[in-house]
Amino acid sequence: MRRWSMRRSSKSVQGTVGWVLLLTMTWLGQSVQASGKERDPITLSVVAVNPSAEKPQTVPIRIDLPQEVKPHDVLEQGELTLEYDDDRSLYYVYKDAVALAPKETRVFEVTLRDVWLVPDEQIDSLKQYTGTLLGKLKGSEYYESARQLGDSVLQRLEGIATTQNDETLSRKSHIGAYRMNLQALERVKEDLARMEKLLTFTGGPPVPEMLEESPLKADAPSTTTTWLVIFLVMVFLGLLGGQFFFTWHRRSQVTQDLHVVRQAAFNSSRAPGQGGPARAAPSGAPGGASRANGSPPSR
Repeated sequence: MRRWSMRRSSKSVQGTVGWVLLLTMTWLGQSVQASGKERDPITLSVVAVNPSAEKPQTVPIRIDLPQEVKPHDVLEQGELTLEYDDDRSLYYVYKDAVALAPKETRVFEVTLRDVWLVPDEQIDSLKQYTGTLLGKLKGSEYYESARQLGDSVLQRLEGIATTQNDETLSRKSHIGAYRMNLQALERVKEDLARMEKLLTFTGGPPVPEMLEESPLKADAPSTTTTWLVIFLVMVFLGLLGGQFFFTWHRRSQVTQDLHVVRQAAFNSSRAPGQGGPARAAPSGAPGGASRANGSPPSR
């Protein structure tokens, strides 16, 4: 059993009346190695003590939880209330007022799931996939480059497994090691992606086949998600095209109607008999036009 503790104290202005909070974190069953099952939980305890032998005391209780802890990771919180701190971006458990009689001691506990671990299954899967890629690249001109990448991957994975199983680490060191392991895991995935690219240069299995084997495929969207995105894009383009079509059709109809209205207005504005130049009467017809200078027609 490992015990991690922090102590803080406060004296009241009334002399010896005060209270002491003893924050202890106990790591239970750390000697059990993770082998496909969840680690034993962590218990955070707050001990509230009233050192006065004469006067009661009322104190607040609060335990800030590490940033990786989410509500579903809180297994037991007793009479404490779980809340989220927007300013610090973390969850905490608290109780505003705890009444302590003279010389009374009360213990408040919150039990957390140990979330500061990279699953052993993930480490083993990455190791196995590294070996698969090296086997497919063996004998190719890219094998030496792939071997160097593979050695780097395996070394990082071993480092992750070693640090997260180190029982000598303190609470802060354990959490810090986990955060560094996440960064190392990202570099591992980058190296494996480079090895996959080298395999495509050799004319190896096509990318879809490799993705079926690759433990990195969890980072890519699923087939259902991909088709859903394609469907939504097609629907959007269809709606956009329909909008353009109806807008164009409406404008062309308005233009045609405007032309008809203008033509009708132009025709109606003409006075009777002024629709065009007068036509010449046929020669010899009665009532024919007079000759120039007003002379009567010859007999």
